Amino acid sequence: MTSHDELSYYLSQGLAIRVDGITISDVNLEHINLILNEDDSYMKEYVNDQEGEIYAIEYQKIKE
Repeated sequence: MTSHDELSYYLSQGLAIRVDGITISDVNLEHINLILNEDDSYMKEYVNDQEGEIYAIEYQKIKE
């Protein structure tokens, strides 16, 4: 599970965060945090650039 502090940290580091294709910002952070905490069927993926640096984190709902 992802915590509000974890998402805030990622944003403070300049990383893009997307949940099911929706870009997360400070405006919708609380709402997304609730979704991720209530539904544990999301997979976190780190997205790297060509140099191997992480520039984004994506959460995708795992379908049963």
